[in-house]
Amino acid sequence: MDRGAVGIALSLLVGLVAPVAQAQRPHRAGVWLEAGAGPGYVRIASSGSTNVTSAAGSTYYVRAGALLSDKVLLGVENFAFLDKTFGFFRADTSSVAEAWSLAVIVLWYPWRSGLFVKGGVGAAQGTLTVTPPGAGSPVTARGTGVGMTFGLGYDHKISRTVALTGCLCADIAGIGDVVLPTTRVDDVIASIYHATIGFTIR
Repeated sequence: MDRGAVGIALSLLVGLVAPVAQAQRPHRAGVWLEAGAGPGYVRIASSGSTNVTSAAGSTYYVRAGALLSDKVLLGVENFAFLDKTFGFFRADTSSVAEAWSLAVIVLWYPWRSGLFVKGGVGAAQGTLTVTPPGAGSPVTARGTGVGMTFGLGYDHKISRTVALTGCLCADIAGIGDVVLPTTRVDDVIASIYHATIGFTIR
């Protein structure tokens, strides 16, 4: 076979393989940015008590990253939870609970679709602003520790550069000890479950 025939064969092979490789790539090919929000639910427990405090709230996030392979993406996520009527004390509805995390995340696309699995680890912080019974002004307490995130999501392509992204996720934040005016809560762990809708741009 002469060189011309070999060249033509290689060109045809590349032409056939390239569309298949492109079809395997997720929507987030290259550098991507995602932002979204949705409802959330938090459960707060501690090592020194059997009581579990829970409340609904709002969640917000921003993610950005790049493509590592046809099925794996690496990124950074900034996640936040906010509840303005958190009742840490009985009959108290004036408290504010906030939690945020900054994590390195991995998105894995197991099939040739927009379905992906998310996992990550990073730093987390929880803030409680409460008005204890008998106190005249609110008090803010903070705890900092390690956070983990995981979930299942789907990218629905709207255009060549934009996708609508839905995610069912959970964030676990070990925010350490929280010192309140009337008590000390040791080893606070916040478990946040949330359903979000966002936009992904690449």
